[in-house]
Amino acid sequence: MNKRIVVAVDGPAGSGKSTVSRTVACDLGMKYIDSGALYRSITWYALSRHEDLAVLDEAEFLAELEMITLSQTFLPDGTSRSFIDGKDITDLIREERIAKNIGRISDRVAIRNRVNVFLHAWAARESVIMDGRDIGSVVFPDAELKFYLDASVDVRAGRRVKEYMDRGKNVDEIAIKNQIMRRDQEDMDRPFGALKRSEDAIYIDTSSMVFMDVVRRLESIIKEKYK
Repeated sequence: MNKRIVVAVDGPAGSGKSTVSRTVACDLGMKYIDSGALYRSITWYALSRHEDLAVLDEAEFLAELEMITLSQTFLPDGTSRSFIDGKDITDLIREERIAKNIGRISDRVAIRNRVNVFLHAWAARESVIMDGRDIGSVVFPDAELKFYLDASVDVRAGRRVKEYMDRGKNVDEIAIKNQIMRRDQEDMDRPFGALKRSEDAIYIDTSSMVFMDVVRRLESIIKEKYK
């Protein structure tokens, strides 16, 4: 990259935004920032110090966050590792208890604002690509490039089922489809940080596209604008 830029990639769950963003980062020498992993890391930290996140004192917890060091390491293979005070918690933040409690952290406006400070600090150092549901609309409204990746519910459900099957797990595709539809509605109805397509985002429907075609499309647009 000839200049430092921020690329925001938003879209609903299962649209492929995370895997696409990681691959683009590897190919173009950018840093991929996993905002979801950051929320998971904070949730893990909260659970390690507090029994019930429903009654978490927000002001006290924000003060606690000021005392720790959160970081991510981007690896050449497109994956990343998450750390708190130098402790590798990458595998720990994928535990089921994190998934069950992350909403109690990510739905708090004050904590989301603090996370955005982290994200802006990381993005100030080098070119980054970041995915989420409100990266282009809230976190980086002035991002140089914004993409919104989408796909039909049926396609997204099929992708999720394949992910589970690749891990040796058999799941009910109808149940997965219903789960995705509920997640879509919840994400769009959130009072803060809701799933929203920015007016200046480039919309890409990946329903009928193979993975590498999506990657090449994003890379072509990025390279053409910042070559």
